[in-house]
Amino acid sequence: MILALETATRACSAALFAPSGELLGQRHAEDGPAHTQLLLPFVHAILSAAAIDIEAVGTVVVSLGPGSYTGLRIGVATARALAAAGAELQLAGVPTLAALAWALAAESQAAESRRLVPLIDGRRKEVFAACYEQRRGGLRSLVLAGAEGRDADEAVVPVDRLGEFLATWPDALVGGDGAHLHADRLPAGVRLSSAVAAPTAVMVGRAFLAGVPGCVAGLADVLPIYGRTPDAVRWAQAAEL
Repeated sequence: MILALETATRACSAALFAPSGELLGQRHAEDGPAHTQLLLPFVHAILSAAAIDIEAVGTVVVSLGPGSYTGLRIGVATARALAAAGAELQLAGVPTLAALAWALAAESQAAESRRLVPLIDGRRKEVFAACYEQRRGGLRSLVLAGAEGRDADEAVVPVDRLGEFLATWPDALVGGDGAHLHADRLPAGVRLSSAVAAPTAVMVGRAFLAGVPGCVAGLADVLPIYGRTPDAVRWAQAAEL
């Protein structure tokens, strides 16, 4: 069995899959209360509904971000704790943008290659973004121009430059909560997915099963992708100046 967890945004969810990929159960809340109050009860509920216990789970896969600093810490810490509790339980992680991209690919069903751009609300008038090329049988992550001239798979895009960023891919399919929040800034030709909004544990589990780019495994590699310096660190650094 595969247990998937998602806490990268204000939404919180858990899902259970059979090894074949069949979805056996899910629980999802769009907005609060806190992830700490929801995540483990969701896990308990879907395991109980499927009449299995945690020992029957072979893999726990968690959404890695980028996204909410607090949400990511809760999700990753919970996944690591569950994995540590079972000798045979494996731990894995999926970048949240890659999970959204796989959901977009499932909706697109394009015969030819197509660009998929997932966007996550980063607050501070920014979005986390990535671009994937949809190909038969999978996705390819495209390199973006990162901060300070460094190239990266993901980028932090100011909202007032989102139209300019997306204009690079005029026929792209976009989705994610960042895309829905700033739908008025999408340029002509870019299509907004109505079905792919906030990331879910179901998206994470399906992306893991598909082996999307960026999947990792093991305690050493399953770590949050914050996308930028957390507020608490920035505040501490400022206080030291």
